[in-house]
Amino acid sequence: MVQIEYKLTEKEVYKGLVQNNSSRLITKILRGLGVFLMVVMVFTTTVNLVNGIYYFSMSYLFPLLMGVYLTFLSEITAKIQVPNLIKTKNPFVQEVKVRMDGNGFRMKGESFSNFMEWEKFHSIVETADFFLVKPTEASANIMPKRAFTTEDVAEFRNLLEGVVGPKVKWK
Repeated sequence: MVQIEYKLTEKEVYKGLVQNNSSRLITKILRGLGVFLMVVMVFTTTVNLVNGIYYFSMSYLFPLLMGVYLTFLSEITAKIQVPNLIKTKNPFVQEVKVRMDGNGFRMKGESFSNFMEWEKFHSIVETADFFLVKPTEASANIMPKRAFTTEDVAEFRNLLEGVVGPKVKWK
């Protein structure tokens, strides 16, 4: 059994949201599309400037801005969401107690308490700073690694080795 307590800082909420979004397939596809759009538009603009064409219209600006937006969608969305989450005392920013054992995952905060069996989770993803325990592909319980001792991390990994159901992605 692993028990941890933590309260996410504003910076951790931002990083956790970005890392959760970045772990999704649709985000990776949109980011690739955004990079492609930016490369095409920068190439087109460079060719036009070299050829002496200095006329720029929305047909140039819109795809370039769309490329930037799609490339940095996770960061932009998180930057907009975090102040509202902090202001509304969302469960993300509450003092949280987590208990994980062979039966499942229990999370308790100031205004919520939930329990879920491991088999019902979509995935568990380890990132550089967090463990993301994801009930669905789009949502995640963000647990900072700073709340875990070395023994807790080893026990958490051992615990999940015997679990059937969620996809587990270790760093």
